Order: sequence, then structure tokens, then C-alpha cells
Amino acid sequence: MRALRAFTVVVFGLGLIAAACGGGGGETTAQAKAKITANWQKFFDPSVSTAERTALLQNASKLQAAIQTQATNPLAKNIKVKVTDVTVQGSQATVTYNILSVQTNDTLLAPGSKGTAVKEGGTWKVSQVTFCGLVAAGGGKC
Repeated sequence: MRALRAFTVVVFGLGLIAAACGGGGGETTAQAKAKITANWQKFFDPSVSTAERTALLQNASKLQAAIQTQATNPLAKNIKVKVTDVTVQGSQATVTYNILSVQTNDTLLAPGSKGTAVKEGGTWKVSQVTFCGLVAAGGGKC
């Protein structure tokens, strides 16, 4: 009986240790937030190639016309974003960000903007809805 009790305690203890170490192999919330922040800021960085940016957009294969239009749009070429907050909810996240002007030393253009990140194919990406909303706000079509 004592041996069974000791065995149960050991197995339970190992289970707790594995759980505390994140034994599931998934990313932590902090890791997800860091990836989302980096990917969003890269996506909205006009110095990054269109190919690299496209890899960070949900459903990019369906949005090629809008992507190419934005790649040559002078307005889109002169903005970038700074992520200020990320709230992860499973495979989606709400992203709060500021839109900044590249031309005028990062002048704040639109503080507290909100968008959505989605995890697609293991990569955190700017959602199609967010991208198309920004395109529409600039007078374009998605």
C-alpha cells in the first residue's frame, strides 16, 4: 500500500513538473505576443520587400491585386506601425497599434488603432479583415 502511494505521489509530482515546464511544446502567451509584434511591425515596414510582407498576410494568395496596388501606393509606402498591446485569444489576437509617418520622423497619425492577428500555418499574420479595412480606409479595394 505504501509503495502504491509513493508511486502515485512520484507520478503526480512528475506531471506537475512537466506542466510547469510547458511540456506540451506549444508557445507561451509571451512568445505569441512577441511574434505577433515582430510580424506586424515587419508587415507594415515599407523597407521590407513585398514578398516578405506577403508571407505575413492571411490569405495573401487571394489578395495579390490589392497587395501589388499597395506596394506602389505612395501613402502606404510612407507609414509604419508600432504595436502597443496584444491580447491573445487562442489562434487569434487583438492588436493595438499606432500608425506613424515615415516621412515626418514617426509622427503619430492614428493612435490606438485596432486590428486582428491570426495564426495561419504556424505563423502569426495580419488578418485579411484588418488589411482590407486599411486598404478601404485609404480609398482602395481588396
